[in-house]
Amino acid sequence: MRKGRQKGQTKAKSIISDPLISPYKITVEEDQYVLLDSKNIPQGYYNSLDGAINKVSRNVIANKKETYSLSEYLEDFNNIKNKFQGV
Repeated sequence: MRKGRQKGQTKAKSIISDPLISPYKITVEEDQYVLLDSKNIPQGYYNSLDGAINKVSRNVIANKKETYSLSEYLEDFNNIKNKFQGV
């Protein structure tokens, strides 16, 4: 059985779709943010937008398949996260 809502139930109020987070989308619901992949399969449920952005940042780094020192990882993670937040 899959996690989440039963088939046919919807609560999405808005959708965040941006090239910076592609192939992901974030749906903004009444009480949570849902991170969706390119096939609209939920990848996580978050109480804050920051949580969803952190997950996308981790996935971007994981897909690079590089070896990092801790300081290099944190620097790359923060650089990616700052791009998403427009800082």
